[in-house]
Amino acid sequence: MKLLVRYYAVLKEITGTSKEEVEVEKCSIKAGDLVAIISTRHPEISGLVSRGMVLVVYGGRIIRDLNDDIDLCSGRSTVDLIPPSAGGGSYSSTLRIGQPINPESFLRDLIEHVDPEVGAVAVYFGIVKGQVGSSKVEELTYEHHEEQTREILEKIAREASLKEGIKYVSINHSVGSFKPGDIVFSVGVLGTGRKNSIETLKEVVERVKHEALIWKIEKRDDGVFWVVGDGERIPKRASESQQPSKT
Repeated sequence: MKLLVRYYAVLKEITGTSKEEVEVEKCSIKAGDLVAIISTRHPEISGLVSRGMVLVVYGGRIIRDLNDDIDLCSGRSTVDLIPPSAGGGSYSSTLRIGQPINPESFLRDLIEHVDPEVGAVAVYFGIVKGQVGSSKVEELTYEHHEEQTREILEKIAREASLKEGIKYVSINHSVGSFKPGDIVFSVGVLGTGRKNSIETLKEVVERVKHEALIWKIEKRDDGVFWVVGDGERIPKRASESQQPSKT
């Protein structure tokens, strides 16, 4: 079926047109698949897509998650592609398999994104603890949902970058097995001022903690435990291996 795609602001300039027809095979398509078809016609858009700077509007709703479906079967045959409103920032999210985070590289990336409007940089580092109460931690293993975790981290970063005054959001999370002192989670926020930067940083950290589908197995000198919720520990069954496997 034929779909009328309308472009706004910088996307209109990049494509050289305000609207064009696009052929799609089915009346239900993911927003990301539609954007991919358009990116094939206009490769310059790809860079903006990778930075979360292309949004889809359909049926009066802004679709921020490109994994969402567009139901063209409803009869509407017009879709708008728009950039974020003025002030919307860029973002990045990385899931590291078996690698701790290098703080110098992380901070260097943040500084490279500083522009004249940035007035504050807020940073969080999550580190593997070596002590929990009176127990010594020997190793911490992070398991994750192989299909969903990357998408959730990307969604959190993208949505945070759209907040007023936020210029750049970066999320890094490691999965696998790590030793005490390893940095396994980092968030950086660049904003126009300290208030919006710090508030957004806090929100992102909490969202990752509660939404990212990452689970912890804590190997200590007094046993092996699943860490669930906000710190509750459940002993790992004795029938299971006492050595958490690496992912």
